[in-house]
Amino acid sequence: MLFSVFLVAKPASAQSVPGDTLKIVQLAAQGSLFMGVFNPSPSGMTDVYTVRVWYFLNDPAVTMGPDAQYHNYRCELVNIQYNVKVPDDAVIWNGTQKQWVAPYAGKTAKSAVTWKCGLGTWVDGQKITLADYLFDYAMTWEWSYQDGKNDKYYSETYGNNYQGTLQLVMGLKVDKVTNDYIEYTLYQNYVVPYDKWSTAIGNFMEKPSFPWELYYVSSEMVANGVNGKTFAWDTQPQNGYQLDMISPEQAPYFAAEAKNILNSGNLIPVWLSTLKPWLQKWGVSEEQAGITTDMAKEGYNAIIKWANEYKNVLIGDGPYYVEKYDPKAMTVVLKLANNKRIGYPGTVNGKPIPWNPNWKEIDIYGTLNKDTAILAVAKGEYDFYWYATPYSDIAKVMQQYGKDLNPIKTISVWWSLDLNLVGDPQTGLVNSSGTEKFNPFALRGVRYAMNWLVNRQYIVSQILQGSGAPMFGPEVSGQIDAYTRIMTVAKALGFTPQGDENYALKLIDQAMNNAAQALKAKGYTLEKKDGVWYFNGEPVTVKVIARVEDQRLDEGKYIAQILQKAGFKVELLQWQRTQASKVVYGQDPRTLQWHVYTEGWVSSGIQSVTSIAWDFWFFDYYVDPNWATNYHNPMTVKDLVNTVAGGDLNKFISTLDLKYYNTPDKLKPLLNWTGYDLAMVLAYNSWKGPDNKTISIDTLDQFWDLYKLAYGTHMLNSPRVYTVETWNFFLTNKKITVTMPDPISGLGSFLAARSVVPTKATTTQTVTTTTKSTTSSSSTMTSTTTTTTTSSSPTPTTTSSGKGICGPAFIVALGVLPLLLRRRK
Repeated sequence: MLFSVFLVAKPASAQSVPGDTLKIVQLAAQGSLFMGVFNPSPSGMTDVYTVRVWYFLNDPAVTMGPDAQYHNYRCELVNIQYNVKVPDDAVIWNGTQKQWVAPYAGKTAKSAVTWKCGLGTWVDGQKITLADYLFDYAMTWEWSYQDGKNDKYYSETYGNNYQGTLQLVMGLKVDKVTNDYIEYTLYQNYVVPYDKWSTAIGNFMEKPSFPWELYYVSSEMVANGVNGKTFAWDTQPQNGYQLDMISPEQAPYFAAEAKNILNSGNLIPVWLSTLKPWLQKWGVSEEQAGITTDMAKEGYNAIIKWANEYKNVLIGDGPYYVEKYDPKAMTVVLKLANNKRIGYPGTVNGKPIPWNPNWKEIDIYGTLNKDTAILAVAKGEYDFYWYATPYSDIAKVMQQYGKDLNPIKTISVWWSLDLNLVGDPQTGLVNSSGTEKFNPFALRGVRYAMNWLVNRQYIVSQILQGSGAPMFGPEVSGQIDAYTRIMTVAKALGFTPQGDENYALKLIDQAMNNAAQALKAKGYTLEKKDGVWYFNGEPVTVKVIARVEDQRLDEGKYIAQILQKAGFKVELLQWQRTQASKVVYGQDPRTLQWHVYTEGWVSSGIQSVTSIAWDFWFFDYYVDPNWATNYHNPMTVKDLVNTVAGGDLNKFISTLDLKYYNTPDKLKPLLNWTGYDLAMVLAYNSWKGPDNKTISIDTLDQFWDLYKLAYGTHMLNSPRVYTVETWNFFLTNKKITVTMPDPISGLGSFLAARSVVPTKATTTQTVTTTTKSTTSSSSTMTSTTTTTTTSSSPTPTTTSSGKGICGPAFIVALGVLPLLLRRRK
């Protein structure tokens, strides 16, 4: 159970904002500042450009820190209880019945998560209320399920995103409402026993992104259209628009729909009007909840006023608002808002999480020419270029203007060598289209030897020109929790950045000679003559696919050279992505069209532990070239113990620094577990392995021990060899400082963006006096209300991959998340 201290943040007036105007330039290669749209559906705020602007307009409930841990931000995780009876006032929305219901009352929820979320005001001055939370919650249900054949309030996109999640939600109960915060408990048939944060946010969390009146206006526009135009969440319909809240062209339609609702007299929609009996159970009045006709009128009128004045309806709860957006000029101007913000941000490694705004204005410009943008940053015309580029793109300006510049590293892509291991593991024989062929990479010893044959440091220094680092597993160095465990095991296995060519060649010869003996018994010949291996008199040919779009072409050429040293004839295939992916991942590996593929994987930012849990399921089983043949990694923990410690369990435990399986007696039941079994228990949290023994993961120490064992057996099998992480750079002028850069995405994360300060500002003065939030008609709103607290902090809505989790509620569908986070490049 997790208990936090209840601390009510006091609103403060940040009159002394340290910076005047932050100027950002970003690449707009398609002639548009944004590639996506702003709306509260799963299709809104999904591209990297909208996500980054959203960083300044929205306060996430929780945030992922550079320490690879979640922290409170706008909301505070108060309590988690397990195996709890669902009370009779924990509700969900039933779209068919058009009412709130409590169908799970009396049943047992695997977890009950209590949140305390700061309220305050939206940037238009309207209060954030319980109504905003409950309407948002209802809309997630309403749009996710089809209630009848012609249900206008149903979206297949919503359904695909949220039905799996909502099936586990057993109800939401409001515990307390004050002027400053709402406290609620979410009951769910979901738990991750070893990690409280994964239990808390891994399935569902409720925090609205927009006022309920604006969400209602948007829903009505999609359901019924307005003024002869049709609207959709996720596509652009004929005679209409994909709903986009920042569009100056669409702003009048939002205002028109708000007027229509006002004129109809039906100001409180059914999703709120049916709440009265439940409010009574919770001890909350309609006025406390924000469900009154007068408050609704104010909300609709605020939308109309905002749309008319600012030509957009991006009314969020963050410290900034969009004062002006010019699609043709590719510019957006963000101004400091005058809204009251209440939250619970804490610290990361003793450093305060950014909360107070640092700039009166933020100007974002699009450019079609990266070289022009880079030079402009170097000259101080912009503060930073919000597009990560290879160091070669900025090398020239660094030479000329280096004293004024600070490049910030981002781990953009990492590389691995996918090895086609199809074939008999003893003989290497493959029945390929009716013909017996020999595949050296079917031999585990050959694959394992590649970890020493490849000089990773050479790839970094000579091919990447220093813009990268060696890596030994499927997590990059910025993912500090998993990376440290990987490096512990890699060191125990003897892996080094430089490798050991002589040792590798010795291992390959051993594996090939063993196969030669097995083949001889079957009537085949495998022999090495004049340094070249021959199978049945023909040179053993290895086909290496080198991707031509980037430096993996050079990596492929290098791999071809070192494989020739091992005695193989090498055929270098210089292919583009489409052809390579089709053959490697989409066709039968037994055709032997390839043996080695220079993979690249887009780094998706810091991941939660529940995502990391899928590493070896994904990389050893699911994307293994033999996945279609139900191939299982056969290497066991006993094999790993023998390799690392010569069978000595105590030495093995000490070398791998095991915390949970820290005695021989605890470790012995795992000795027969294979890499496949370990991958499954990590991914599914419970697995029946050898001897019908079921293991369930209950603590983080146990999780990380199993992760180490899974990594070790994965590398003994070596279906792929991890080579390097590659670095790109965000170019910043030294006029600004990024106080909390992300260890993976550099300037691409929420906290990194919020941490940009003028270098001259050494301290930020904050006057802690209560201010009244007002609606301003001026375009020069420069003051803001902020809060400071001493409690801990969380986050949620964005990832550095650009796949932000935004929309009506902060929801993550774990079933598809691991696949979404792994993107081939």
